[in-house]
Parts: sequence; C-alpha cells; structure tokens
Amino acid sequence: MTNKMKKFLQNKKGRYSFRQNKRGPRCPSKDFFLNMPTSNQGWPEDFGFQLGGNGPSYILTVEEGSSAHLAGLQAGDQVLEIEGHNVSTLAPQAVIAIAQTQKNIPPSIGVVSRIHQMDIIPGPDGRFGFTIVGDCPLLVEDCSPCSPAGRAGLRAGDYVMEVNGIPVRHHEMAASLIKTSQGRTLRLGVLCLGQRQKRSVSVEYSQMGEDGARLDRKHKALEFNRKVDQILGEEPDVKEKLFAVLKQYAAEKRVEWLAAVLPEILTTDEHRQLIASIRYESEALTHNTAPDTVVWGDNSVGTKQQNRGPQRT
Repeated sequence: MTNKMKKFLQNKKGRYSFRQNKRGPRCPSKDFFLNMPTSNQGWPEDFGFQLGGNGPSYILTVEEGSSAHLAGLQAGDQVLEIEGHNVSTLAPQAVIAIAQTQKNIPPSIGVVSRIHQMDIIPGPDGRFGFTIVGDCPLLVEDCSPCSPAGRAGLRAGDYVMEVNGIPVRHHEMAASLIKTSQGRTLRLGVLCLGQRQKRSVSVEYSQMGEDGARLDRKHKALEFNRKVDQILGEEPDVKEKLFAVLKQYAAEKRVEWLAAVLPEILTTDEHRQLIASIRYESEALTHNTAPDTVVWGDNSVGTKQQNRGPQRT
C-alpha cells in the first residue's frame, strides 16, 4: 500500500498556537513568541518529537501541544525529506545532523505514515501472546511467531502506536485497552521495525495488483467519508467547502494552495482530526505520489521516555 507523503514547511507566525478557540480561527499565543527555538541545534526534541530506527528513520513520539503535533506530524511517520534533501534511507543521527545545519527554523520535513493495522484473534485462553514494555513509544519485547499476535504479523522489535483505533503513548492506557479486548478481536496500529521475511511482503504486493490497489483506494475513500460525516455531520457548510477544496486539489494538484486553504476551513481541534486522513484521501483522488502540504507550527517541548515493566497479553 502506498501512502501519501506530507510536507511541513518552515514556520509562519500565527498559523498554529497552543491556545485555540473551539470554534474560532487560530491565533498566536505569547508562548509562541517567547519559547520558539532560535536555532535547530535541539532538533527534533526542541520541536516536540523523537526519531528512532536504524535507517530509515521513523518518528517514535510526538509531544502533545508541540509544534510538531500542531503541524500534524504523527508517531509512525517515516522521514523522507529534510528541506528537499532525500533522507529516506538514513539513520536518525544522519538525519539530525542534516536538519540541525539548515537555515530555516524549523526545517521542512517530508514524511509518510508507516503504521500497519493488524487484527489479532485471541487464542483459546482469550490472550494474544505478546509482551509490551516502555512508554512513548510502546515496544513489543516478545512475540512468538506461533502466537495469535505472531500469526497476525506482529514481531518483537515492533512499536505499538494504536490500540483499537486509539493512539497510545503510555503503558497503562495500552494495557487497559488490550485487557478489555481479551476474548475479542484486537486491532493494533503497528510500526513494524522487527525482523521479517521480505519475500512475503513482495508476494503480497505482486498478488495485490492494480485491482487490489484500486479496491484499497476505494476503501480509504469510504473510511474518510465516514470520518467526515462523524466530525462534520452537523456542519454541512464546512463539509461542502472541504469536499470542494479536495476536488479542486485533485484537478490541479497544487499542494501549497491546499496547505493554505485547509486551516481556513478546519478551524477547531475536532476539525483537525481530519488532517491526517486528508493525506490518504488526496491519494485516492489523485492516484499519484505528490506530497500533501501543511504549514509547520509553533514552539514545542521535548518528549521524555519513562520505562515500564513488561505487560504480557
């Protein structure tokens, strides 16, 4: 499955801020001007996110309320570009070194989501057969290939980013959600960094073919429409404007225009839940790999990781 790339441009004052009115436009807060880093030497932590992986590099955590969070960066995104430079195969240290030498604060970053959804059917005992440890992110410490989770594709070394569609950062929350699913099918959103046989992946893609890809795009579009109805069901004017913009984007493919228009339409925190979905909907509309564009926002603070004991599920 090919996901869309999104690009976050350099900071523009007042586009996003910590303080946002529920129904009004965003306006810059005092913290925006007082705390915005004056250099990229603390990138990425000073802007609210952390990288991991051994090449490629992936975003493992995003601090809530940070500039990265407000701009739409998500845990599970792979870093593809820094200021137009291809970094898609580089390890975090190399990516950080490039980012910290850029003049724009913060540097633009192109990413693509690598979260895979896995449906795990519990075993006869109601359990799933994997262990998670840590906080921000949650690491799969142990998973037998013969367990229900292993048969679904989970591997030790993967990171759990979502449980039953809910983003999770903390061990207690993930453990609670998993526990309530015992005896029922569990859906995990996973960043797959554990060792896998590449052959099985290539076979899956070759068997999928054009018809499968078309069905996949159709499924994404249907899911997006359902989400729009859920969030904008009582705001038909906003819904109409959004689809008009997406239709125009599909025809013209002007990503910078899309970046400028979307914040004027999606003005509340609830509306912003659609931003991540729009990159996938844009793919269904355009059938190409042109990046979606969103403007990079204000200041952030770093994410600190705290270790937790193992959780067997």
